[in-house]
Amino acid sequence: MNDNDKIIDKIKKCLALSASANEHEAEAALRQARKLMEAHNVTEMDVHAAQAEERRANAGAKNKPADWEAALASRIAVAFGCRLIFSGGYWSQPGEWVFIGCGTAPEIAHYAFTVLHRQAKRARNDHIKSRLKRCKPANKTRRADLFSTGWVSAVVGKIVSLAGSEQQTTAIDAYLAKRYESRETLAARNRNEGRRLRDHEWDDLSAGRQSGRQAELNRGVSGTEGRAALEGGK
Repeated sequence: MNDNDKIIDKIKKCLALSASANEHEAEAALRQARKLMEAHNVTEMDVHAAQAEERRANAGAKNKPADWEAALASRIAVAFGCRLIFSGGYWSQPGEWVFIGCGTAPEIAHYAFTVLHRQAKRARNDHIKSRLKRCKPANKTRRADLFSTGWVSAVVGKIVSLAGSEQQTTAIDAYLAKRYESRETLAARNRNEGRRLRDHEWDDLSAGRQSGRQAELNRGVSGTEGRAALEGGK
């Protein structure tokens, strides 16, 4: 923890005390918080932003992830009360999904995505080996995307959304404003956009849904419990 973090931590403690039922204690704590903020040029946004943090998970693409992967990351972020940003990779490094939230939420969201993404890729590879071996490379990837889309659609239905509090929303908004002021809407890759699917392609989508139903994701109430529950779905 650097000096600025220590100052903000002191301010947060003073603000917490300012909610005390003891009127004199509350006023003294609020005065101390304001004094520290003025002395160290700390804004209210700085204090809010300090309550949020981020965790990063490797994506399957450098700059333009497939739409099924974006859907999985997005649904997990919503489920655990996080905001999601895609950070493009450099050189040979893959892009990253950035989960931003409060408390243990970013860690659990990161772990949920890592586990489910690994399951999705394993199921996808199995489908390619068993059903798409004779396809040309472009068709193989496109039809595998249909399978993955079906897989994700089955899995996300099992993820229960956890509504974030107003305080968490304020903290995350402040964090984004400070660290990700310039950001654009992600255009995920949809290799089947505008196509009229044939029967065998609908079969790929259906096979993905059937495979996705085998994944399990149970809600944990803490970082430790969330991790243990997710391991059961490997």
